[in-house]
Amino acid sequence: MTTHPLSARERLHDRRIVDYYHAAEHLFEAARAALGKDTPEAGALARRLKDALWDGQLDEVIATLRMHADRLGVPQACAGSDHPRRVLANNVSYFETHRHHMDYPTFRGKGWPIGSGVTESAVQQFNKRVKGTEQFWSIPGVESILSLRALWLSQDGRWERYWNTRPAYSRAA
Repeated sequence: MTTHPLSARERLHDRRIVDYYHAAEHLFEAARAALGKDTPEAGALARRLKDALWDGQLDEVIATLRMHADRLGVPQACAGSDHPRRVLANNVSYFETHRHHMDYPTFRGKGWPIGSGVTESAVQQFNKRVKGTEQFWSIPGVESILSLRALWLSQDGRWERYWNTRPAYSRAA
């Protein structure tokens, strides 16, 4: 039996992707810390950094955040987590640590989701269908239902192939 290497699209499970919208929230938080909470300059900086993040220009994003962090200075040990110095330092660290999980142009080019909305929606559907009120499942029962649901959602013919192998449902019968 010959095994075929998985295509790049099928290898998504190997990659960690930081939710783009979550990362963008970090940029708005950092811009407010750098230039003032409600200033037009903070909004403009955040939008510029968000565009750079979208375009995969992480070096520019990190350099800009670092420049503002250096301008404000090192956070003091007693500074609270919402102090502008601490916010900027934390965000520089966040983008440096996760830079390889933020290659959004490559991820989009492969058709991979860059937001967590798909996963969050799936969890909600799972909760409605499996963990609904007054529903109690055995492990074999829930595994069977989830396997069937996955066949249906795959939309690549697996559902039909599965049912065509069942004597009572096969078209040949």
